[in-house]
Amino acid sequence: MPVYTPTLKARIAIITTVLAAVFGTGIILAALYDAHRDLHAALQDQQDSVVKLTADQLDTAMDDRIMLLSHQADQLGNLLVQARGAEAAAVRQRALDALTAAIPVPAAFNALLVADMQGNVVSTNGPSAEVGDRGYFREAARSLAPVVSPPIRSRTTDRLGVIVAVPVLSPQKTFVGLVGGWLDMSSANFLVEILHNRLGTTGYYCLVSAGREPVYIRHPDPAQARQPARPVNDTCGEDDSPAPLEFLTPARPVIARYLMSATGWELVALLPAREAYAPLHQMQQRFLGMAGLAMAAVAVLIWLAVRRQLAPLTRLHKVVLASANDLSAFERLPTRQQRDEIGDLSRAFIKLMRDVRDRRQALDRSERRLRAVTDTLPSLLAFIDTEERYAFNNLAYEHVFGLKPEALRGKPMREVLGEARYARAQPFLKRALAGAAVTFETEDNDPEYHCMETSFRPEWSADGSEVVGVHIHVQDITQRKLETQRLARISRTDHLTQLMNRSAFEGQLQAAMARSREHGTLMALLYLDMDRFKAVNDIHGHAAGDLLLQAFAQRVRACVREGDTVARLGGDEFAVVLDDIGQPAVARRVAAAILQAMDEPFHFEGVPADVDVSIGVALYQGGPAQDRELMRLADVLLYRAKGAGRGRYEIGPPELAGESHNGRAPLSVRQ
Repeated sequence: MPVYTPTLKARIAIITTVLAAVFGTGIILAALYDAHRDLHAALQDQQDSVVKLTADQLDTAMDDRIMLLSHQADQLGNLLVQARGAEAAAVRQRALDALTAAIPVPAAFNALLVADMQGNVVSTNGPSAEVGDRGYFREAARSLAPVVSPPIRSRTTDRLGVIVAVPVLSPQKTFVGLVGGWLDMSSANFLVEILHNRLGTTGYYCLVSAGREPVYIRHPDPAQARQPARPVNDTCGEDDSPAPLEFLTPARPVIARYLMSATGWELVALLPAREAYAPLHQMQQRFLGMAGLAMAAVAVLIWLAVRRQLAPLTRLHKVVLASANDLSAFERLPTRQQRDEIGDLSRAFIKLMRDVRDRRQALDRSERRLRAVTDTLPSLLAFIDTEERYAFNNLAYEHVFGLKPEALRGKPMREVLGEARYARAQPFLKRALAGAAVTFETEDNDPEYHCMETSFRPEWSADGSEVVGVHIHVQDITQRKLETQRLARISRTDHLTQLMNRSAFEGQLQAAMARSREHGTLMALLYLDMDRFKAVNDIHGHAAGDLLLQAFAQRVRACVREGDTVARLGGDEFAVVLDDIGQPAVARRVAAAILQAMDEPFHFEGVPADVDVSIGVALYQGGPAQDRELMRLADVLLYRAKGAGRGRYEIGPPELAGESHNGRAPLSVRQ
């Protein structure tokens, strides 16, 4: 009866299930989250209560002082009505004396002041001042209601403080001035004293003014006084952004706010997170420390258990790595494998590697036979992969590059060919790697001329979906190329004068006319015919005639530029193509130079031969005319020159030639 053995996956699942009970990370984190939430709620409630109590105290103190000032303002209305003219200063002083007698300083305020309706002020702080431009003065005169200013700097003492201003009204209820109390932020008063209270050890208060642009009235940092504050949800300038794991590492302070009814100011209390959550943080550290120790113990137990269970897989892993260099490494595995997934995998690997080894041996024998054939060939044969690295090459590569075939294996094509050769081959190689068969030639003249023909043929994958490499075939075709060039030259050259023959001349003429049409440049076609050549041929024989033709060709060649075309059309007829001459005068000078060159007699074995030449010069500068029409015009002009007395030239057409030659009107191209 077979014994049931749990699979590897089943064993790992059982072990993980048993040990996962130890991992109470989720429960621990949930507990810490709940503890943090409860503590935060308790702290927030406590903070809100403290802030409300403090704000109520400030409201009460401020209301009392506004009431004191309001009572005095009602009594000073009749007096301040008289504050005009020369008596104004005395009236303001009497009003201040009455105010000082009624309101204790500094018990209620640090200083008292009286201002008339123009804003002229007399105060207990020192010299008089003018406050008509102050915001609190304008607001009190407009609203006829008490006003508490934001922090301002005194114009008499240059100290920072707050003014509680109450308007003084006449019996007709018009504004005649105001009375005010000064609360100095650097002296003892109820605003300063109450904000000296601390919240815990590191907590503090700040007081924010009302309005669209609030500022700090009180702040633990003196540099923040009168600095802008948030209109809503001010944080005393502290960052209240939560940490990524706020319940584990709290960073957000506990903040409570309360809006004061007497002034519209907002009282903000802030308790830093470090102090607020210190007890919770200590508990977390102990709790997490114990959990860490438990996790470490569980991790060790899991590692030991898995290590024991996966020992066969570790052995198989080492053999698989060794098989990259040793195809017989699989023989080190036990012949009998355990009955689980690792055993199945080991048996399959042994079978696979045995098959791979047999196939490699067969492939090596096949490659040796292939190399025996390819190494006898003079051509360069190779195969590169898609990364342009050599996977195969024959012995001819050693003769060309000085590297043995095995040394080339795996080298990049760029490194082997060099930058210059690789740059010439790269465009064709890209096309081959894209799936196109390519053949191209490369020529080189260093140290002597040679030409190589290269073929790139792509190798496709078994399913034909992608290119997996490129077969390279390079052969030397220098001799074949030289022979082709020699035959081409023979087919284009007159064998007697070594000038171009008629076929080559027509091609050069068509190319010159095409350039003229494209660029609008001026060119010229000259037809030349030797006068009295037949007489020389008849009298002195064909050998002398051949020598005369050769000498004539040399003199014509000497009269033109190196890039100009000179051709023998047959018999004693020659042609010259002058490309891009700029102006007709250049063609005239060339024709005249040829005529002058023929003035000197020719000599052959002491026998002189006197011949002349007639020339027809046809000009062309773009236009619809074809090469046959230009050749016909040059022929007509040639025979006109012959008819006019030989040893001369005729040029046309008139629209290009300008003035006529010897008083004769040249024919047009169409004629």
